[in-house]
Formats: sequence, C-alpha cells, structure tokens
Amino acid sequence: MPCYRCGRIQTDPVKGASPWGRGVVEGAQILICPECQTSDPEWPRSLDACPRCGGTRLSVVMGSIVCRSCNADWTGA
Repeated sequence: MPCYRCGRIQTDPVKGASPWGRGVVEGAQILICPECQTSDPEWPRSLDACPRCGGTRLSVVMGSIVCRSCNADWTGA
C-alpha cells in the first residue's frame, strides 16, 4: 500500500516497529511514510475518529472499521 500523501511504496521493514503511520481516512485504511509525517506533523488531524471514544487508532477489517482503543466497530461510509 503506498503513502496516501506522496505515493511512496512501503518497503520491507527492518526488525522493530515500523516508522510508517497508519490510520483510516474517509473509511479507507491508509499508510503515511516517515517523510510525510515529518513534513506535516499535523497529519493525524486528517484521520477518521471513533464515534464512541474519539480515538484514531482505527483499522478496516472486512468492510468494518474497528477502533483499537475501545473495540467499537461500525460500517464505513
């Protein structure tokens, strides 16, 4: 999956946590590369938020959006 801002393709990560950010924007799972994160520190403001807890730690699973903070799930728009 490419970076949703610049289109850069993610390469196989080295061991450890990935420097790529992830989230949901307009109901679609996205990745954002480290360079775009650095150039726009406000990028998390563009992420969708959970209607229950307001968290942005979301994943898209089989057509549903799932909040990893409170486990709420709902159908994307």
